[in-house]
Amino acid sequence: MIKKKVAIISYGNCPNLGDRIGQYIIFNMLPYNCEVKFLYLPPFWKDNNKNDIYDLVIIGTGHSVFHKTLEDESFLQFLKNQKKIIGVFGLQYHNLLDIKKFRAFTNLFSHIFVRNKKDLEFFSQNDKISHSGDILTSFFPLSQWTEEGKINIGPGVAHDNNDALSIIKKIQSYKTVESYRLHPLLAGLQSCDEFIFYEQKEMEKDQPSNKFNNMLYDIFDTDFEEGVLHKVDKNKVLDYRKFVFKNLEIIEEKIRKIVVEK
Repeated sequence: MIKKKVAIISYGNCPNLGDRIGQYIIFNMLPYNCEVKFLYLPPFWKDNNKNDIYDLVIIGTGHSVFHKTLEDESFLQFLKNQKKIIGVFGLQYHNLLDIKKFRAFTNLFSHIFVRNKKDLEFFSQNDKISHSGDILTSFFPLSQWTEEGKINIGPGVAHDNNDALSIIKKIQSYKTVESYRLHPLLAGLQSCDEFIFYEQKEMEKDQPSNKFNNMLYDIFDTDFEEGVLHKVDKNKVLDYRKFVFKNLEIIEEKIRKIVVEK
């Protein structure tokens, strides 16, 4: 048996719902012969990992990367030494990205599965990228609300220590989902009739993350105004699920081709 060394590098050390569950989705795509190490992206990167060499490095587990991901030279040098790198991520705080640094970063990848259509314009290597949709969709069951009321999901959901499925079941029990966090909203869209969202703004000068509207545009093919009640087109939700599940198979096959036993 030939073992293959794989590093999954993400924001899995962060408590957000999406950061927690994305690791499971990627890990479960790996063949039996993979020896896995979970590492963390800048600003959480540790220099003591910089000399390790992997058969495959997977950057991202469906979350966003942003300008601070690109600011650690030790991390970028680590990537330059790797055999193969693939990415599974979206972007946020687009206006703060240093495009020159971002292009140098993405040039190191053999392929990148990009979360949102609107993110594609930031990538210059058309032969290396494909639009995957949000892979975390696969973790959220298609369901039906049971409570007439509204659930308000504030930023504090990141510190809810309940298991992910319990959190999702609670969100999906309500007719109306109001959310300040991306992936709780995505979970709710699989079951609710109505939604309200508020774009995340946690960087300098109140810059919007853009990730809410980019996700909603992927699903519904239109832009939405934050803070307003919107109806859910359930047929488009189902179409989007089909699109994402198909692309998950493609991502898994790409991984297998790199790490399969020879």
